[in-house]
Amino acid sequence: MTNNTALPWREVLKDDKIHTITGDVWVIEAFPIPELQTERRIWIYLPKSYHEGDRRYPVLYMHDGQNVFNQATSWGSEWGVDETLEQMAFDEPELEAIVVAIDNGGDQRNN
Repeated sequence: MTNNTALPWREVLKDDKIHTITGDVWVIEAFPIPELQTERRIWIYLPKSYHEGDRRYPVLYMHDGQNVFNQATSWGSEWGVDETLEQMAFDEPELEAIVVAIDNGGDQRNN
């Protein structure tokens, strides 16, 4: 049985690599996708104020999740979405958002 519970990224990525994740990022290691008969890693960024009150947030869904937040898992350069959102929240808190990023299919990405 696979673990499809969201955990803080530090509890999931326990290797010796240098991770560049900023902010409150959670990871589901193996989210089931029965329609494709596969599982994918899901990354979830939560804004700073997420655990305060009952505010609603827009949600941005992104492909190629391994590139979105972390240089250690990216296929090239990390996209820096987490750093950008952290700065936006500092400058304009009303722009806070949740980001859900799904990893691509690895060597089957183009399929």
